[in-house]
Amino acid sequence: MPDADYSILLVEDDDSVRSAVAMFLRDEGFAVETAVNGEDAQRKYRAGTDLVLSDLNMPVVDGRALMKWVMHNHPGTSFILVTAFGTIPHAVEAIKAGANAYLTKPLDPQELLAHIRKLAEAKYLRNEVARLKGQLREGWHYRNIIGRSPAMQHVFSVLDRVAPLKTTVLITGESGTGKEMISRALHENSPRKSKAFLALNCAAIPENLIESTLFGHERGAFTGADRAAKGYFRDADGGTLLLDEIGELPLGMQSKLLRVLEDSSVTPVGQTAGAKVDVRIICATNRNLETDVKDGKFRQDLFYRLNIVRIDLPPLRKRPDDIPVLARFFLDEICKNNGFEPREMDESFVDALQKYDWPGNVRELKNSLESVLVLSGSRTLKSDDLPDKFFKEDAAIEAEETSDRPKEFNLESLSKQTIVHALEATRGNRTEAARQLGISRRTLHRRLNEFGLRD
Repeated sequence: MPDADYSILLVEDDDSVRSAVAMFLRDEGFAVETAVNGEDAQRKYRAGTDLVLSDLNMPVVDGRALMKWVMHNHPGTSFILVTAFGTIPHAVEAIKAGANAYLTKPLDPQELLAHIRKLAEAKYLRNEVARLKGQLREGWHYRNIIGRSPAMQHVFSVLDRVAPLKTTVLITGESGTGKEMISRALHENSPRKSKAFLALNCAAIPENLIESTLFGHERGAFTGADRAAKGYFRDADGGTLLLDEIGELPLGMQSKLLRVLEDSSVTPVGQTAGAKVDVRIICATNRNLETDVKDGKFRQDLFYRLNIVRIDLPPLRKRPDDIPVLARFFLDEICKNNGFEPREMDESFVDALQKYDWPGNVRELKNSLESVLVLSGSRTLKSDDLPDKFFKEDAAIEAEETSDRPKEFNLESLSKQTIVHALEATRGNRTEAARQLGISRRTLHRRLNEFGLRD
């Protein structure tokens, strides 16, 4: 972090002290402007000044008055007060008034430098976080979420309409379908994108801590509450809160959540007065909430309150057209992140991916592709590179097809010559040959290897 990016306005009515401190700070690499008193500092203050380092006792406009002026007109500027008459009460008073530090004369150069560098580091980190948030916003833009199937195009059209609004959204779908990604996309394409996006897994919080986790608590409100906490609702004020696995929320908490949604007000544990909050709520679940309502596991009134706009994410097996595109994207991403050479996919590999059931959905697809890339040395990925779980269904179908046939037509009775004849009859079309032989294409590949006929 270059110190020259950190600008300081030094205010000191003693010429010798002002010159010495300014020289010291400039030698340390800081950009320093000087003023002889508070009135002079107000004239010389420039927008973007990071720190005002001011003497306390000065004529006309003293350090306290200058600090009040800076805090009012330029909030966000750091302020350090310096005095020759330091006392603990004065220091406490200065800090409460907004000073970042209270130092006494004669100044200890290293102590002063430590305070300034701490403030400069904090500024650098704030800027870095803002930069990274900007990159994340670009990355989460939902038009970059991959899906060309009609089902996903419908999801995108709903996102277009609902993203700019405060309307509560309920996202349903199996585990791994991308519910949190859709939630982030809603936030990042809304007027709230500069504010916080927080996600809470309702199933991961112990029941006795859910209320304080959501709504906050006062110090001493319960055993172990050694400090006050704002809670997720107040931390997300002005932004978006994702309540993931909302179906796991205990019934007692469901009624309290409903009250917060109706009143836009939270009451921390240990308090009686509520605090207004402005939070957009997005809920996600892989449960069937309608069934839970019928079974008495989920409040009907809360369900109606959450189910204003609903986005049902289809499982991957229901959108096979998206699988080749997703696989291509993930392969490129994994190769880039791990320094692998780019890989290609042959027809058998893509066909196997599209036929697989994908119980873990998009998450499982990405993890499976990474496993294949790590274990396979081939530039072109083939179905043989996939684990056996991708072909259990083929094996079951094959067993069913051959179980009622006479023994001479079973796989064990097929000779090398029979396979050769089948391939000759189909002009080398292995898929058609396998069909005529009553076996799967994978089994045919294995037999060709055993007979030395692979090529």
